[in-house]
Amino acid sequence: MAVGIFAVGMVAVIGLFAPVARSVGGASDAEAAARVAESLRIKLQGMPWDQVITLLKNTTATSHELSVADARIDYDISKDVQLLFANRDGTKIGRYGDPIWLNPGTRRHPDADKFFEIALIRNEAISPKPGTTTTAEGAAVTINPDATAALLAYTARLRWPAFIPDGAAGAIQVGSNPNATVRFDHSKKQVLHVSGAVTR
Repeated sequence: MAVGIFAVGMVAVIGLFAPVARSVGGASDAEAAARVAESLRIKLQGMPWDQVITLLKNTTATSHELSVADARIDYDISKDVQLLFANRDGTKIGRYGDPIWLNPGTRRHPDADKFFEIALIRNEAISPKPGTTTTAEGAAVTINPDATAALLAYTARLRWPAFIPDGAAGAIQVGSNPNATVRFDHSKKQVLHVSGAVTR
């Protein structure tokens, strides 16, 4: 009887290991995401001003570029030219097809290193987007605040994992299911939002 009770207790204890391991892994990834956010800020500060502007996701007349993309059932992050990707330690940050991902041996851009997916959301309260306004005389005038702004404020959305290793293909997108109605399910990713700014 004692052995039976001990066995039942051990099964219960062993059952706790998986959730604890997931929790520890999640905390480690969140810390890595915070470090990547700092590496991202340094990288953006070193990029040309106009190039940073092209990466910013903005509001549209009815919604937001980011929410429109996420709502699409076929939203393939590898095809979004506004997204950046980073490896776990933040030593590599760039667009999907940038040369930093090139493996010199195979001459391919493997996805296995692309752990973090980064979307830059323009903070339009601090950095208004270019647009058309109407003057007192009724004339439509296009204004471009970016041309004279001292800084570009953004919120970086880091989601992970972007890709996971796969024995056959090297790596696949998390939530990828080409034969399903929803081809890419991004709901299972972890998310961190970090505010930042790039100065001129």
